Amino acid sequence: MGKFDALFRRIKEQAGIVDDVIFKLIPEKDPEELYNAVRHYPLAGGKRVRPFVVLRAAEAVGGDPEKALYPAAAVELLHNYSLVHDDIMDMDELRRGRPTVHKIWGVNMAILAGDLLFSKVFEAIAKTPVEPSKVVRILDVMAKTSNELCEGQALDIEFETREEVSVEEYLRMISGKTGALFDGSATIGAIVGTDNEEYIQALSKWGRNVGIAFQIWDDVLDLIADEEKLGKPVGSDIRKGKKTLIVSHFFDNANEEDKEEFLKVFGKYAGDARGDALIHEDIMGEVARAIELLRKYGSIDYAAEYAKNLVKEANEALKVLPESEARKDLELLAEFLVEREF
Repeated sequence: MGKFDALFRRIKEQAGIVDDVIFKLIPEKDPEELYNAVRHYPLAGGKRVRPFVVLRAAEAVGGDPEKALYPAAAVELLHNYSLVHDDIMDMDELRRGRPTVHKIWGVNMAILAGDLLFSKVFEAIAKTPVEPSKVVRILDVMAKTSNELCEGQALDIEFETREEVSVEEYLRMISGKTGALFDGSATIGAIVGTDNEEYIQALSKWGRNVGIAFQIWDDVLDLIADEEKLGKPVGSDIRKGKKTLIVSHFFDNANEEDKEEFLKVFGKYAGDARGDALIHEDIMGEVARAIELLRKYGSIDYAAEYAKNLVKEANEALKVLPESEARKDLELLAEFLVEREF
């Protein structure tokens, strides 16, 4: 993917700058256990894609990206807060290849760490070097983004107890869980950089579409990716019974006989403690058959095409902005998110 090489370099460069701000906000200090827990996920790394969106959005509308550094850090802190609490709810033991916060420090300290990350979001926004009216608007966007994250997570939890979820219900859930934070990132960057409402709304639409497409493509990769590149066995979502656009499309279109066969595997190993590798070895044939059924109804292709169309719409929305390297980076990022193999 040579066309993305320059983009990756710029993401990495800006990640280092944003990290400097993040660790000013969450330094090593007392209570030591609390701050160690708070710093655990940020120190684990990550591409810092959402902060990159904030900075490039500010620049794409003609603004100064330096003024967007604290909001960029705020977005990453909010993302990490959601990961800490998600891991507690899912009782996951690993995140980015490292033990989760609650696994090391216990659930009570992990809840506090998430809460502190959340409060640091608003401390960061208060430091944004723009006029007070813009700070208020950024706070409003961030609060609404947080609301949507919680609503999306609540729907996801509710869906775990249901056999079927419609395409419309899934899209509503994922709009909150992943679409909202990309939307918020792009919108906040635009607010920092301009007063032009057309530009701000264009970036909001771009972010929402890209965030939803990002998650849908993740769901596609779980079924079609090379396992070494993906870093986990293919079909993990089927074993765990995860509701995705692919599964929703299948249930909307499959006959009863095929639904029954699919349900014999779907979610069969949710919560199994034996680990991905052993589970995969045990039920490889069952998962492969379930994937065949999804292919039979075109459900995987449907989701892949849906994600790619969202990205096309997203980049079309950016055409109201002046041409620039920053706008081009956002367009390339959107394309990468539905072309990646991991």
